[in-house]
Order: sequence, then C-alpha cells, then structure tokens
Amino acid sequence: MHPTSSAGPAAGTPAYWSMLDREAGSFARSRGANAPGDWSDVESLMMRLKPYGAAGLLDLCTLLVLQVVESCPAELRDAQGRPVLPRLIKGRSDALTTIEAVSSANARMSRGPVTANDLTDAEKQVERINDLEATVAAAFQTRAGHPKARRNVRRALTSQGEGVREAGAIFGILSEITETIGRRSSHSDA
Repeated sequence: MHPTSSAGPAAGTPAYWSMLDREAGSFARSRGANAPGDWSDVESLMMRLKPYGAAGLLDLCTLLVLQVVESCPAELRDAQGRPVLPRLIKGRSDALTTIEAVSSANARMSRGPVTANDLTDAEKQVERINDLEATVAAAFQTRAGHPKARRNVRRALTSQGEGVREAGAIFGILSEITETIGRRSSHSDA
C-alpha cells in the first residue's frame, strides 16, 4: 500500500523521498532556531506527514539520522567520527521531554496525547525510551555515504518495532538531537 494525499506523492517514490529530504532539512534548521519549548515546527510537520502515518514518520527519522551522521560537530563524535548519543542529548532522556514531543506529534496525527497510561509506570517509560535511544545510537553507526545507508538506518530504527509509539519516540529523540546540533552550529557561526 502506498499512502498518499492530494497534496503529496505516493510513499516510496522518488518524489516522496525528495519531499521527505526537504522536510528533514527544513526541520533540522528550525529545531535549532526555535525557542526552547516551541514545538510549532513539529506540529506543522506532523500535519504534512499525517497521510503517511508511522511509516512516513520512520522514513523521515531515517533521513534525520543520516543528516546527523553528516552534520554532527566534531566535538560530539567519537574517535571513529560517529555521533555519540550521550553528547547529543541531556544525559539519558527523561521521559517527560520525549513524551512532550511525542504528544505533540500524536495529537497532530489524531492519535491522542501520550500519557503515563501508555506504559504503566515511569520506570517502564524511561526503560523503553532508553531502549529506543540505543536504537538511535545503533543507527548512527551507519556511514552516510554507503550505497545502502538509508535501508540500513531504517532497519536499525525499526528493530524495536514500527508502531506509532516507537516512531513518535524515535522522532522525539531525534528532535532533541537536531535541536542540540542546530544550537551548537548557531553558536559556532556567531
């Protein structure tokens, strides 16, 4: 099945990937420029991606990972030149920060807000987020120039599942990472 909207290309087509690439670039720039707590870019992006569902969001996340691999500042990389997750996020993700981003995304996808009831207690929430952070960290091991980079990243991102919750949480983690890189870049440009 190839979801589409009257305003967007069919999923999986070259036009779809081109559109997602533009959206990922625009999102990465806006995250670094937005004031803390300003999720307006997330809300508008989710409206544009809504016809593609969780699969479209994971495809966008795939491209965001590749952007991070390409654009991450040297001080946030390891000796092999790969992005280091603990340097890119505020320690281990706290559940509330990630849930805030996911709630905004889910609301725009008409999925309802994420609450503590989604996972029965805070320990399970944090454990699940940490598992998904490890998934993102594994995706960072991909070389951006590799001919199968997009497929390898997508496979890594879906290792914990392909549902709305997984896609939303991974997107929340990547939102924080792109914000960190964007802010770091804007400080070095000043």
